[in-house]
Amino acid sequence: MNDHLYTAAIGIIAVLIALTAFISDFSTPIKILIVIIGVIIFADSIRKLIKSIKDQPIIKIDKNIPQRITKIDLLGENSNVIASWELFNKTSAVIGKDIGENSVDIDLSQSPYASMVDVEHAVLNYADGCWYVEDLGSQNGISIKKSGDEKKYKLSSAQPCKLDFGDIIFVGLCQLKLN
Repeated sequence: MNDHLYTAAIGIIAVLIALTAFISDFSTPIKILIVIIGVIIFADSIRKLIKSIKDQPIIKIDKNIPQRITKIDLLGENSNVIASWELFNKTSAVIGKDIGENSVDIDLSQSPYASMVDVEHAVLNYADGCWYVEDLGSQNGISIKKSGDEKKYKLSSAQPCKLDFGDIIFVGLCQLKLN
């Protein structure tokens, strides 16, 4: 980066010298000589900048690097998004229903299947760079549909499950997609 700035500065100085020579009281042959030298230095600076930019490595996105989960969406009947919650910069989130003095991070009380959701149904925890879901001993349980897999897996209430981008958590019949 500093090489780019240095090369650009030389090019700008060369232009300034050429302009100064052009408006000065020098004789015409000296003016022409200084302007030609300034233009040559400027052109060389531009050439070096273009070459260095072309030589920069192209950044490629590795599709094997897992995407980070930053949001969770409540899906409707046709997989349309009904509600969303941000998970970015959080370390945990309680899933359930806001009832009375009870407050949860992901409130499913307005979802079509709210009657199947416990007040504190499940918890999401972020640890070692991964999100995990854990059933809090709910009546209707938690199931997971892993991304790219059509099979639903029922969670044990005592065992947290590691989550990946695109997984769907079933809280009762409510579908929460991790994005």
